[in-house]
Amino acid sequence: MISIDTDAAASGGNRRSPGFQFVASAFVLLLGLFGSHLATPLYPIWQAEFGLSTGAITLIYACYPIGVTGGLLFGGRLGDQVGRKPLILSGLLLMIGSAAIYLVATGMPALVAARLLNGVAIGLLSGPAVALIVELHPQQNRSEGSRIGALATLASPAVGLLAATMIVYFAHSTDMAVTFPFILQIAGIMVGIMLLTTVRETILPENKVRWRDASFAPQGLHIPAGIRSGFLFAALIGVLAWANTGLWLSLGPSLVYEVLGSHNRLLGGLMVVAFLTTAGVVQLFTRGMEFPRAITLGLALVIPSIVLVNVMLVWHSAIGLAVGVALAGASQGLSWMGCSQLINHIAPSRYRASVVSALYICGYFGSSIPVIATGAAADAIGLFPALLLLSALFVGLAIYLIITNVRINRAGFAPPAA
Repeated sequence: MISIDTDAAASGGNRRSPGFQFVASAFVLLLGLFGSHLATPLYPIWQAEFGLSTGAITLIYACYPIGVTGGLLFGGRLGDQVGRKPLILSGLLLMIGSAAIYLVATGMPALVAARLLNGVAIGLLSGPAVALIVELHPQQNRSEGSRIGALATLASPAVGLLAATMIVYFAHSTDMAVTFPFILQIAGIMVGIMLLTTVRETILPENKVRWRDASFAPQGLHIPAGIRSGFLFAALIGVLAWANTGLWLSLGPSLVYEVLGSHNRLLGGLMVVAFLTTAGVVQLFTRGMEFPRAITLGLALVIPSIVLVNVMLVWHSAIGLAVGVALAGASQGLSWMGCSQLINHIAPSRYRASVVSALYICGYFGSSIPVIATGAAADAIGLFPALLLLSALFVGLAIYLIITNVRINRAGFAPPAA
């Protein structure tokens, strides 16, 4: 039985147009993810204020993907049971709690708690929010809906990171730099909650269960048998895409400071913003591209981007580094767009939130391990040698996936429609 309500007339009296509800659902996700990486440009401030090592800073960042993974283990399955909107609302409220902890943080324990809670919140809402966007598309175009969801996933953190970077650079005091970003986040979440009330629930009432009757067992990575091969391929692409992202979000500012000899906080933050912005913009200019081609281009860009970044770091060229980061961002945007479209194409409607959440689990889990390893290695052998080691792993995985993609296409693999 398909559990999705695709009839606006059967949506509990919501008279707003399908187009409005689709746009509103996208903005809910945008506002929810705005605070994903607000902390990134604040790491150098906390590092100096609390006397934290590079490894400690990386550990704080790693709490985010760990928290996201925990939230995703519950969010997708619960979203398929109690509805998309209740899980999205729960995630938004937890984000307010995370921002509040940041506002009163006085040391590493509070930073760890806030980062972890922020991750859990995003994990709870990500699967249901993306599923809601896909299901509210006025023409029921899954590819277009998943593209908007993937774009929001990248564009919103970039906007938030840019805002935080500018606040840090122009703030008149350290207190203002580490508090105003989170005040801004809370205001945005309140707008998101109001927008959430304007869209309909896409799970039919007869298929919903009450909270007390829902299963709270973690969903794990249970994937319907008919789509497992397609999911595994998409998950490996997602792991590579987010591992690359995790590296730049956690170590990007420190990379600029140490290798380029610049302690300009604005420059360090803008390098990370350039990565995320490029990842989002490339999706705007590739509208209509089918996921096989997006995956191929995204994987192909990994190799030159990684090589160029490392070469330019040796030459200490800020321009070359910026070009390399832009190429890496384009690779991330195309790869994530492609694997997201693939997943939304093959996932059965009644399990869509669960399958999308499983993809996010793979991506965030993949991002946490190399980031922790690089941070630990940076303290022992230096940042640049650690980056070289991780870059070699990225290139190796990209080559493997390209070869696999060629074999799949030659075999005429066609994912089954949901």
